[in-house]
Amino acid sequence: KEKYHKRFNVSTDDWSSLGNLDYIINAVGIIEESGENTFESIHVDLVKNLINNSKTLGDPMIIQVSVLGANPNSKSQYAATKGRAENMLTKTEKWNIIRPSFVCSPDTTIVKKVRMMKDMSKWLFGFLPMPSQFLTSKFQPVMVEDLSELMIQCIHQKLNQEVIYATGEETYTLVDWINISGKGRIKIIGIPNWLINIPFRVFITLFPKIMNKDQYELIGFDNAYDNNHKFHKTLKRKPMSTKQFWIDQL
Repeated sequence: KEKYHKRFNVSTDDWSSLGNLDYIINAVGIIEESGENTFESIHVDLVKNLINNSKTLGDPMIIQVSVLGANPNSKSQYAATKGRAENMLTKTEKWNIIRPSFVCSPDTTIVKKVRMMKDMSKWLFGFLPMPSQFLTSKFQPVMVEDLSELMIQCIHQKLNQEVIYATGEETYTLVDWINISGKGRIKIIGIPNWLINIPFRVFITLFPKIMNKDQYELIGFDNAYDNNHKFHKTLKRKPMSTKQFWIDQL
């Protein structure tokens, strides 16, 4: 068992050291690139290595945690590389793909961004100017506990070649989260897209810690999926509410 406690480099280490496996869960992903950790290397090359070494591992079932909105043609490289990884997997024989919306775990990226927006509003006397397209996008976050349970059920129920959309019961907008964070005291000013698009893109290029290009592309579009009956059926129940999570975190 000792060998499973060490770090495993998917690019350079010997995959045979992992032995024969029945299942592999790939939940590796990044929301922004850093050095050698690019969207291509983390989302695509890792899955390519996994597929190429599948026989060495005893041909395990691969459970891929992807993302709602994965699309190889997306303007977002985050979503595009997730989509290309899915396409590679679906050409194999043993796979299940899970597509969650935002996953509710402590201090996750969207939580940090909303907290940052709250701090920015303090410097602007309670006002918060935002691109209008950010204010209407809908999101269906899911608790991390439900995502974990879904993976377990995929194994117990011996599912194969299923795509499961893991979305929560409640739908939110960015406005909802800002109102929770600011207790309704932040005055949001929506700026027309035609007026703000280019200046805002320049702004986030200069200050990527506030928001990077991929996050800009993702937050301007819906990240919801109403037809999630397969998720409920596999869980054997409805997913947990995320309301208390947002209150506690924001």
